[in-house]
Amino acid sequence: MKKDIVLFEQALERALEKTKKMGSISREITLVRDYRGRIRLLLPGRKDTYQGDAEAIDKLCTELSKALGHYGFEPGQMILYEEELAVAYHELEQRFQLYSDQDIEVYLLDRQITGQDWLMGTFKRDTSNPRVTFFGIKGGVGRSTALIIWAWHLARQGKRVLVFDLDLESPGVSSTLLPPESLPDFGIVDWFVEDGVAQSKDIEPEMVGSSPIASRLAGEIKIVPSYGRKTGYYLAKLSRCYAGLPGDESASWGARLERMVQNIEKEVLPDLTILDSRAGLQDIAAAAVTRMDAFSFLFAIDSTQTWKAYSFLFHHWGRHPGLREMREKLQVTASMIPETERENYLRRFREHAWNLFRDHLYDEADTESTDAFNFDLNDEDAPHYPLPIFWHRALQEFDPAISERGVEERTALEALGQFMERADRLVFTLTGEGEL
Repeated sequence: MKKDIVLFEQALERALEKTKKMGSISREITLVRDYRGRIRLLLPGRKDTYQGDAEAIDKLCTELSKALGHYGFEPGQMILYEEELAVAYHELEQRFQLYSDQDIEVYLLDRQITGQDWLMGTFKRDTSNPRVTFFGIKGGVGRSTALIIWAWHLARQGKRVLVFDLDLESPGVSSTLLPPESLPDFGIVDWFVEDGVAQSKDIEPEMVGSSPIASRLAGEIKIVPSYGRKTGYYLAKLSRCYAGLPGDESASWGARLERMVQNIEKEVLPDLTILDSRAGLQDIAAAAVTRMDAFSFLFAIDSTQTWKAYSFLFHHWGRHPGLREMREKLQVTASMIPETERENYLRRFREHAWNLFRDHLYDEADTESTDAFNFDLNDEDAPHYPLPIFWHRALQEFDPAISERGVEERTALEALGQFMERADRLVFTLTGEGEL
């Protein structure tokens, strides 16, 4: 590799170092990184207001163009002015502050093709019920099984639970909670396609099914499945449902998801909404974990691959101060804990989870600090202290919708008893919804 080549991860740091020296030109500067990773500067206002700084700006553009290599532009193209902004003005609301001192504030506007929702804060909503997102960085960790058993547990207590199956490419909750005869006519994929032609409201009343596993319980389990009975051409619809719509920020994929969830919450009036997110660092997960005002149960097994994958996400959150407010709603979940050496396994798991939070999301604090977001290794109220789910042989072929016994209480308690007790307290007691 050439010694003087500038790589993607170096370009932003170089641009920031050069921009810090521009306080005499503008108190506020935005770095705009385009879809290919190239960076240029955005100055507020009109170009003619900077005539007195033309020489300094030309010098900076020459230096910055050279410093950024292929991730920059020619000197004459290094500066954008607000009046000639090539993006919609609403996109400036998606900026994040990279640097601030008494002379200058530097922001980043990252124009990504996908993954934008990992960069943004929580949506405002006018529904008040608590929400929980079930998320795993990797699949196959028992996430959906845990969701179903907890929903059943809550329905036993008289709660009305509303579940959205957002694992659109591998629907599991839909088929497990709803046998074919219980499916509603339409599902989430249908909603996004119809929303593209402004008729999603017409199918919303026919998107909610009732799970028979709660038919004899005090509460209810309502499901919005990925697909419905009238869903045809599923793959053709799926390929179209991730796109945002032209227009303002309210037409982004995440904003559309929030609108759909709120519309159905207003009709169902649930005590709790559960979002079953697909695994991985995809747009569905980005919106469900970061933007939906939900507690996020982060499912993990104690493996090098799992912690490395989570470190990418946590590093990203740690670099964007605007997202740090959501860290109080994160909760690590240790799933599929083996039958043997459980104590040692959980000790190692807890240490790895603590390292993850400590390196990226916990504040540095001394022993006398009272308001820092920081927890000891063995603090049971900490987000890194895992909610445990134990491996159980009976759950390997778990299909309560077709079983005469439904969810078996003994199995549920053996595998998820501790998880359900702590999850109840986190979601209901700490949100002011009262104890179960």
